[in-house]
Amino acid sequence: MIASTHFNPPVIAHRGASAYAPENTMSSFVKAVQLGIHWVEFDVMLAKCGTPVIIHDETLDRTTSGSGNVIDYPYSYLYTLDAGGWFAPEFSGERIPSLEQMAQFMTNTGLCANVEIKPHPGQEDETVIAALKIMRNYFPDDSEKIIYSSFSIASLRCLRLSAPQCRLGFLMHEWIPEWRKIVYDLNCETVNVNHEILTPERVSEIKQSGKMLLSYTVDDPQRAAELMSWGVDVVFSNVPDQIARFGYHPKSEGGASESALYAPRMRR
Repeated sequence: MIASTHFNPPVIAHRGASAYAPENTMSSFVKAVQLGIHWVEFDVMLAKCGTPVIIHDETLDRTTSGSGNVIDYPYSYLYTLDAGGWFAPEFSGERIPSLEQMAQFMTNTGLCANVEIKPHPGQEDETVIAALKIMRNYFPDDSEKIIYSSFSIASLRCLRLSAPQCRLGFLMHEWIPEWRKIVYDLNCETVNVNHEILTPERVSEIKQSGKMLLSYTVDDPQRAAELMSWGVDVVFSNVPDQIARFGYHPKSEGGASESALYAPRMRR
């Protein structure tokens, strides 16, 4: 697949605008839209009942009022948890979104997304199939608005077999020497790499493969500029507006004024 996805500005709001609102909640996605950011990233795993939900950790303890493993509870229970109070009191009562809720929001706002599949061990295929079932109600498999990414090669393989036309991104936190074979075998469009392991030589190696290079998680505009000077196409950021303003000037959407925007707060 030839890289064809467009990013303008070249930044993806990491778990939403997660320095301003609790990560992977509707508030963080609304905030990204208000800031004029067109792409967001979020994480998908399954609740016990099989409902795809948006949450990063396999456990509930860090970002909700609950405790224990996500997979041990149905969504009817997960939805009762407070997913915002840990971040700031004004977000108390924020809920864990379902993928269905997020897909509806994307349709209503025109938002694009990097959908990271984070399966519980042994649920790679089930997570992919459940996510695709939801997303296909709103987007065609070949939509330029959606990239499915994962660290799980099994999940990416299932995605490629189940949705041959979808756009895939291979996630790499530590450098994997055989990355090229993996990316070519899966026909990935993007390689999504931890910025801390990137060097000009590694960037050049990936770019010479013809794939788009996305890098996470970058909150320093100077670092973003350095990475882009090496050839990185897009960065993921908790403060996407600050990265965008460094070289781009997105306008706020949805009638949000500057006075209505929250001050940044770095995630714990």
